[in-house]
Amino acid sequence: MITQAEQIGALARAALEREARLSPKPGLVDAQSCGAHTDMDLSLLLRSAEVLEPYFALFTARGMEQAHLPPKGRISAIRADGRAAEEAMFAATNGVNTHKGALFLLGVLCYAAGHCAGNGVPLLPETICQTAARVCSGITRELGADAGRAYASFGARGARGEAEDGFPNALLALEQLKIAKAQGAGENDAWLLALLHLIETLEDANVLARCGKDVAKELRIRAGEVATRHPAGGTELAHEICALGAECRLWRASPGGAADVLACAMFLHALTLPSVIDPPV
Repeated sequence: MITQAEQIGALARAALEREARLSPKPGLVDAQSCGAHTDMDLSLLLRSAEVLEPYFALFTARGMEQAHLPPKGRISAIRADGRAAEEAMFAATNGVNTHKGALFLLGVLCYAAGHCAGNGVPLLPETICQTAARVCSGITRELGADAGRAYASFGARGARGEAEDGFPNALLALEQLKIAKAQGAGENDAWLLALLHLIETLEDANVLARCGKDVAKELRIRAGEVATRHPAGGTELAHEICALGAECRLWRASPGGAADVLACAMFLHALTLPSVIDPPV
């Protein structure tokens, strides 16, 4: 019989797969193109997600096992497992960094969800994110000169900042999803609009590192403008995203940080669906 930890791990994998298939996305790998990437495609992302699934279940199980302990600073409890997961990812992708940021973010959320489940706490997005913030308390203090170009040059805290702050951008994406649906957008377009708003608001370390501050600013402005013009989605939304995607290929801009956070929002959303997670027997 599948365990609750395995169920949650499967939802984390499904979130990665759903984000990968969502189309069209500007500068990102999707079901239609490789975006601004030359080293990965959809099949590689799906292979990476498959390899990571058992680790997401493991992170969740760790949270359940340690539910009796205060969550503050418990990131140390899954560091070794996280390194093993990263090694498995690189082995499966021949060294291509498909999901390093998403692995960290979803790993933390899985641990937090397990901690909540172990204490009989409902798996609500806000509750899980608050727990995750405590799990990651102080983690950005570890950032140094070797943290990456985006931090060294621009102070962008990336995935660590998102986690330590309680996943504010993932929660924002969920709110934007609701707004888009209320405007009449279908499921796919609603998630695309949530992504555009993330690109607009997120300080994306990937774009900063690859393209610099000016391109990052331009991409944020353009994404926000497209979302504003098409709040209910539709054919023109897809056309404008494709046009922006062409610009991203010229810039070599891939908003991978926004994609990682969108996957987190998809995971949190899936946890709220009825009958998805069976309670412990």
